Amino acid sequence: MVIERPKSLRDLVLENLRDRIVSGRLAMGQSLSERSISDELQVSKTPVREALAQLREEGLVQIEPQKGAKVFTLTEDEVEQICDFRMTIEFAAFELAMARSHEGLLTDMSDIVASMTKAMDAGEIQTYLDLDTAFHRLAFKHCGNEYLSASYERYEGKIAALRTHMAALPLHTKLSYEEHFELKDACNGNDLPELRSILERHIARTRDSYVQATSE
Repeated sequence: MVIERPKSLRDLVLENLRDRIVSGRLAMGQSLSERSISDELQVSKTPVREALAQLREEGLVQIEPQKGAKVFTLTEDEVEQICDFRMTIEFAAFELAMARSHEGLLTDMSDIVASMTKAMDAGEIQTYLDLDTAFHRLAFKHCGNEYLSASYERYEGKIAALRTHMAALPLHTKLSYEEHFELKDACNGNDLPELRSILERHIARTRDSYVQATSE
């Protein structure tokens, strides 16, 4: 029998802050006070400082000397780079997953898009966004390459936070929802060119929508 070790205060603070950033409860650019966080969570400053350092490594927090910490913000160029990164690494992972674990990938995709439908019908947008993150994680779950998975995992929180930011735009979530069915169908047909085309459209819309949102 394996006994799970209790999570450290650092890990508990890390999970709390990461979840609040990804869900948008802490807004992009919002200042983060070590003292306020430690008072709110009733912990010392040490685990808060350690958690913020880890979030900086994940790109979710920016820390500047003399200015302190704040939730990340992105320039248009940085969004472009994230989209380039996603397209390259996600397509590579999908290609490997389709070759190595086609049936398992399709089974998991079908389960998630079914749950997405329930969330959309119920108007549960945050649940849908969590499922959106889980859907894209499937390629790395089934690709059989730990290096690809680790590379994506490092920035997954930042990608998820950007996804939350985009959800407020008209039609963005609806189109995203429809494209997940298209991605599943392309995988089902083992059609890599079609998968690439849909994935490019899916990810490019995030870039274009962010540019639109920031300009407005």
